Amino acid sequence: MPTFLHAADLHLDSPLQRLEAYEGAPVEPIRLASRRALENLVELALARNVDLVVIAGDLYDGDWQDHHTGLFFVSQVTRLVREGIPVVAISGNHDAASQMTKSLPLPKNPDGSPIMLSSRSAETRRFPDLGISVHGRSFGRRAEVDNMVPDYPAADGGVFNIGVLHTSLTGAEGHDTYAPCTTLDLVNKQYDYWALGHVHTRRLHHDVQDPDAAPIVFPGNLQGRHPKETGAKGCYVVDIDSRGRPHLEFETLDVVRWETCPLKLEDCETLDDVYDRYRSWLQAAMHEAGDRILAHRVRALGGTGLHNTLVSDHLQIENSLRAVAMEIAGEQAWLESLRVRTSLPRDAMPNFDPDGPLGCLEEVLAEMSTDDQLDSLGDELSDLVRKLPDELTAAPQDALRLNDPQTLRELIEAARPLLHVQLHREEATQ
Repeated sequence: MPTFLHAADLHLDSPLQRLEAYEGAPVEPIRLASRRALENLVELALARNVDLVVIAGDLYDGDWQDHHTGLFFVSQVTRLVREGIPVVAISGNHDAASQMTKSLPLPKNPDGSPIMLSSRSAETRRFPDLGISVHGRSFGRRAEVDNMVPDYPAADGGVFNIGVLHTSLTGAEGHDTYAPCTTLDLVNKQYDYWALGHVHTRRLHHDVQDPDAAPIVFPGNLQGRHPKETGAKGCYVVDIDSRGRPHLEFETLDVVRWETCPLKLEDCETLDDVYDRYRSWLQAAMHEAGDRILAHRVRALGGTGLHNTLVSDHLQIENSLRAVAMEIAGEQAWLESLRVRTSLPRDAMPNFDPDGPLGCLEEVLAEMSTDDQLDSLGDELSDLVRKLPDELTAAPQDALRLNDPQTLRELIEAARPLLHVQLHREEATQ
């Protein structure tokens, strides 16, 4: 019985965000991660001898800087079709026809059909030798805001029907709403499998307890690209049994694994305690990641007497953690950043004269942290935000949002220990 591979969101040559070079950082392997993940996909398809590869959009991250991105994709799909494995793909919002100014001819499938499905209307690729029909439509423009499903063809009789769609369904956190539809819309097409793309988190949207429910599947992206795309990334291999039922198996393909290290520091008394706790987490995480590069962000959490030190000596501590990472894993571990989200325990709050410098400071910070003042401050900063470069304000992750009340509240909290330390230093020199 036939087997197919379902992948999505390759984002080939996407620049991994927050890639800061420091001594010992595995910069080049991280930059090439999306290519290596695609090579892993091809190797998997060949090793498993699959009959078909389906890719549900966002092959590219946008218009190519040069033709090398397109040539690399051509080289990989050529390996598949030369081995008799057809490929059916659609474009998504990132590589919609309107976004791409460069193009290259792709190889034809073994039966002579094009790899890419049309962006003008939904169409069908039929593979009678496999007993499979694939229905789908590429994005013609970046913002496809209409429900595409009603225009998809009716299911072919007597074969296994696969629908390919780049969509957010009814909405997904962190993703723009494109090609919106409901799971009921998909079910009503009576296809046997929905190969979805766009959402970078692996998700199943059908009743997994019902053996007759047609799978509705987001495989996630092949390779995590930033600190919020954590965990294993890859694709699904789908075996169709003699009764026409699909059986799903997830296969990991990523070469750089993103994780978040939550360091709870309530009982840490010294920085050495912090480093030891991080060392224990990293050793376990490296074992879980296998031979992959472990890219990670450390979050310092909890009420701790080390709070002021963590904030005022942030850079020193961050690089000390990187030294620990190099000691344990060398270039296999990359610490993206240390984020301090600690606070002072109640019993460690400093006593100060309400009428003295610290008292005045606390009064000002408390006033600034009220909802009304945060809204007002955000309005005042809106003009500044509009003048900032796009890379600071328009990034999909970690954008600088100075007109967002929650961001401002976090900045005020981060400034408090710095201001305390500075006031204490000034008082000591007087």
